[in-house]
Amino acid sequence: MVPEQPLILVVDDESDSLAYLFDLLHNEGYRVLPTPSALEALSQISKRKPQLVISDLRMPDLDGLELLDRVKRDSPQTRVVLLTAYGTQAISDDILRRGGEAMLIKPSSSREILRAVRRALEAAGQVPEPNRRGEP
Repeated sequence: MVPEQPLILVVDDESDSLAYLFDLLHNEGYRVLPTPSALEALSQISKRKPQLVISDLRMPDLDGLELLDRVKRDSPQTRVVLLTAYGTQAISDDILRRGGEAMLIKPSSSREILRAVRRALEAAGQVPEPNRRGEP
């Protein structure tokens, strides 16, 4: 029996970014749950317990740092990677200090995203084996 792939919750209020991340991860064989808001993501996290959350940093209802804090409080085993077009070293350091795995700068290459996903899942004790064409 093949083990079930880790669940990745993707959070972004921009539909193009959400679709891109969904397609990228889904095409690599991951189970992906796209979510257009941080508040909806919190609801899904409590129901579905994803192994990884990939979220935009700037969103209208709740920003990525607040989402990170709530995820780490309510589901400490869930890993979090934040994406932003407005990243600085101070923000990256803050993300790591709060328990996040990484900050990626938008636009990130598919290779960078997949590498961050793999590292986060491995840190969570998951050994992802998506349907890859090649190693990121």
